[in-house]
Amino acid sequence: MSARRVGRFKELTYGCDGTKTGVYPIGRSGHSMVADDANIYVFGGYNPRGCIREDTESACVLVELWKFNFATWKWTNLTSPGVPDTCASSCMVMRGKRLFVYGGTGFPFGEMMSNTVKVCECSLGSRRRSYWYLLETNPNVYNCLDLGDNMPPRAYGQSLIFHEDCLYTFGGAVGFYDEAVNDLHRLNCRTLIWEKLSPAGDVPPGRYKQEVALYRGRFFVFGGGRLHLTEELKSIFAYEVAANRWEEIRTARDPLHGYPAARCSFGLVQIGGWVYICGGRFYLDSVPHVGLTDIWKISLESFQWCRVPVVLPEKLYFHRVVVSPSYHLYVYGGVTDGGVRSSRMFRWRIPYHVPKLMELSWETVSRHFWALDTLPKETLEMTYGIPRQFVDRIT
Repeated sequence: MSARRVGRFKELTYGCDGTKTGVYPIGRSGHSMVADDANIYVFGGYNPRGCIREDTESACVLVELWKFNFATWKWTNLTSPGVPDTCASSCMVMRGKRLFVYGGTGFPFGEMMSNTVKVCECSLGSRRRSYWYLLETNPNVYNCLDLGDNMPPRAYGQSLIFHEDCLYTFGGAVGFYDEAVNDLHRLNCRTLIWEKLSPAGDVPPGRYKQEVALYRGRFFVFGGGRLHLTEELKSIFAYEVAANRWEEIRTARDPLHGYPAARCSFGLVQIGGWVYICGGRFYLDSVPHVGLTDIWKISLESFQWCRVPVVLPEKLYFHRVVVSPSYHLYVYGGVTDGGVRSSRMFRWRIPYHVPKLMELSWETVSRHFWALDTLPKETLEMTYGIPRQFVDRIT
């Protein structure tokens, strides 16, 4: 299969590179990014050249939340009081219209860290702003017994998974010069009680800036970094929630290209039982830091790796990726080969999955109807016949 048959990445130039009207975020790395069917949400990050106040480098930590709309290709700054200030290498998941942000670091890196969960309500419409609140958890009680401090350590670069009304967090760096941990904690979002888990099985080594995927009651840990090396992808670790057990899974190599290079700080998206990874960085004590551009996919059924014949437009790490309802892979931000924090956004249609016809139709309409966000929603629905479920995505 040739690279031409799977397409290539295209840069989105409307509203995110300053060539047209509208606000847009500056380049960043170490941000968090999630998406729903209407928007991409970008939280935090770091840019050493983005200081608003020249008297302190802490201003280079970007304490802000942005939204990018799939239909209009426009950015909106949703920053409001209460934004967590430990917003570099934090982790974020979305549940309904709520953003859950956990962990992270401010400046100095590895000194100012967090182990709290903050929630952003972001479904407030155009006339009301989003707002943040702290999830007040009880760290010391589990099943009505005082078991001591069950809170996870303050850290950054952790993983966060939402499963059956519980948040699971794994790994993370607990200091700039300290080895990453392999702690696994669970927060019950109904009781707001933390529990430190002690799983059986093949417990993975500590790591940070790994990526995770959830599939059929197990979450899978890919890659990650330690002080002196990046974790290989010849094996991945799976945690089975019901059994409270880790398992090391040996993956199958691509017959032509072998295994992906070890990496951390890469991008990952999941479509059903398939996982796609892209970019990142590789390092060892004896090998200089290397930025990556390759893209791979793996089945969570057969654990077979396959090199995808397309590459990122540039070497990137500390970037973030999401997948849209039309099965476009969106790549935003990150550190380029020259050390610059990118403000560019690229997208590529993943060719191995067929979107719903209504999603393809909506994409065509939104790409050619640039006045979508200037007309009343009633006009779009009643005059132009656009279904309400898509009209409501224009925010």
